[in-house]
Amino acid sequence: MLSLYPQSPIHPFALPVGLPERINAAEQIEALAEIVRAEWNLGLSCIPELIDTLESQGIMVISSTVDSDNKFDGLAGTINSMPLIVVDANWTGDRQRFTLAHELGHLLLKGRLSNALEAEEEKLCNRFAGAFLLPKQTLVEHLGNKRHQLEPGELYFLKHEFGISMQGVLLRAKQTGIITQATFERIFMTFSQRGWRKQEPNKSYPSEQTILFKQLVYRALSEDYFTESKAAELLGLSVAKFHQQRTLESLEPVTH
Repeated sequence: MLSLYPQSPIHPFALPVGLPERINAAEQIEALAEIVRAEWNLGLSCIPELIDTLESQGIMVISSTVDSDNKFDGLAGTINSMPLIVVDANWTGDRQRFTLAHELGHLLLKGRLSNALEAEEEKLCNRFAGAFLLPKQTLVEHLGNKRHQLEPGELYFLKHEFGISMQGVLLRAKQTGIITQATFERIFMTFSQRGWRKQEPNKSYPSEQTILFKQLVYRALSEDYFTESKAAELLGLSVAKFHQQRTLESLEPVTH
C-alpha cells in the first residue's frame, strides 16, 4: 500500500545510535535497552503507549485477530526496508506490550549476536523486552536494592504502572539481582498454586490499538489510490461494514 504514495507518509526507521556491534553476553542486553530508551527520549518511566512509540520511530504495527486458538503472539519482519511488527489483538495489554518489545528486540539484535548466543535469541529478546519495559534503575527505585520477599500486591501495582505482567516484574527482580533465585522460585511456586501463571488476578492491563494503518488506508482512499472494496479488504471488513465506518455511521471508538 505504501508504494502508492509519491512519498512515504511514514517517518523512516533508523537504528538507535550507539548500539553495540557485537553482543557476547546476556548482560549486555540491559545496556542495549537503556541505549534505545535514551536515543528515543523515553526516560526511565513507563512507556504509556508503546504502539504509538514504535510507529513514531518508523515501525509499522499491525494488530491481527486471525488467531482463534491463542497460539500466536507476534512476529517481526521487513517490507521494502520498513520494519513491521504484527501482534495478536486478542491478548491482554501487558502480553501485547511484551510481545511488541520482544519483536523490537529481534529487529535490533539482528546480526549482532555472537555465534555462541545465536541459539539464545528468543531468550535474549525476552530479556530485552523486560529491560525495555521496566529498566533496572526504575525497578530498584520501587523495590530497593535487595529483598528477601516480595508481596503480590507490589507486583500487581507495578504491572499496572509499567504495563508488564506480574510474572514479568518478578523475573526482572531476579535478573537485576534484587531477589535471589531461591526467592524467585518460592514466589513463582505461589503463582503456580494460585493459577496465576495462566491468568493473573484482578483487573487486566488494557490492550493497545494501532490507528496508523487505518489512517493510511483512509488517506489512500481519499486520494483515490484504490477503491472502497480494496480498503475494506485491507482492514479485514465487509464492504458494507467499512462503508458504515467510512460515513461515521458505525465507527469504532479510538482507544489506547
